[in-house]
Amino acid sequence: MTRHPIVFQVLRPAFLVLLSALALPVLAGCDSRNAFVPPPPPKVTVAPPRVGPVVEYMEFTGTIAPVESVDITARVTGVLRSAQFRDGAMVRKGDPLFLIEPEPFQAALQRAEAELEVQRASLDRAETELARSRKLLSEKAGSEADVVRWQQQRDSSKAGISRASAQIETARIDLGYTRIVAPFDGQMTRRLVDPGNVVGPGAVTKLATIVRRDQVHVYFSINERDLLRLMGDKPRNGKNGTPPELPLELALADEDAFPHAGKLEYADPTVDPSTGTLLLRGIFPNTGGRLVPGLYARIRVAMGRRDAALLVPERALGQDQSGSYVMVVNAQNVAEQRPVKLGALHEGWQVVEKGLEAGDRVVVNGMQRARPGSPVDPVAADAAAPGAGQGGKGDGKGDGKPAAKPAG
Repeated sequence: MTRHPIVFQVLRPAFLVLLSALALPVLAGCDSRNAFVPPPPPKVTVAPPRVGPVVEYMEFTGTIAPVESVDITARVTGVLRSAQFRDGAMVRKGDPLFLIEPEPFQAALQRAEAELEVQRASLDRAETELARSRKLLSEKAGSEADVVRWQQQRDSSKAGISRASAQIETARIDLGYTRIVAPFDGQMTRRLVDPGNVVGPGAVTKLATIVRRDQVHVYFSINERDLLRLMGDKPRNGKNGTPPELPLELALADEDAFPHAGKLEYADPTVDPSTGTLLLRGIFPNTGGRLVPGLYARIRVAMGRRDAALLVPERALGQDQSGSYVMVVNAQNVAEQRPVKLGALHEGWQVVEKGLEAGDRVVVNGMQRARPGSPVDPVAADAAAPGAGQGGKGDGKGDGKPAAKPAG
């Protein structure tokens, strides 16, 4: 145990010398300076704007409504005897729908017809007696009072005939109301009153509703700015003030395209000052029956064709407080922020009306890596490829939002 300190004392000088020798290169290396190497410019994908013809549209949101809808009501009082249709069935004009007990009204008709016969018989007697009394008066064998009395009886009988004829017509009308038929071709709702109940005009009884299904109306509103743009220099047609028959296209919520074609049929005569909008109505055929009243629909109106429009993918657009912009790479491969004025939008392609030229290199991918005034490493892409920078459908939903469609 007493030899360990001796060994430590002998080895310690040698250990210190070795440690000093190893530290000299490290200390020498600390004297050199580190040089900063800047990172390479970020890579971005660029493409020139697509140039080509487009058809510009305005899009609106509307509500589908029936062209005709009639509430079937009871117009006479009686017991509902039968409903002669199946709930929800399609019916033709003139098909029987409901039957109200007709017997009381048949009896009323017969009573009115009998009253007519009574008045006719009274008229015949009055005319006979009037002729006899006049003859007796001329022969100095009768009085003038008899002549006057039979004249009055004759006139009263004529009035009675008119009254009885009117009662017959009323009775026939009431009897006709006991058999309710379809006013036009359409689809029935469910019946709202079961047979056996008393119905009638004492409290207006709604029995069912019939809705026309071969055509539908679509109501939508347009604001003042879009209205003036839509009207352009087109006056209303003729003296009746009807709007120009603009073609319309319609799409339901589950339809990407606009497969339903119709036309503008009606426009309110005045703009609503409380909303600044004008109510418009289109009419569409409903051949397949998909246009159900009450559904929301998208309406598209063609505004015109532009033969040389500039289009960029929707993903290439940015927004800040000053508006929309794109990033453009100049000849020195430096990114520039370019404010633009946008036009219509369709399926991911945005029409640019001002701010771009056909040969500009627009950043379509990697826009978040490009900083204005900083160099970038641009990689060319095919701007015509739908996947190059397309940022979604961009179907332009919403009232009055413009849309465009490549025209070839």
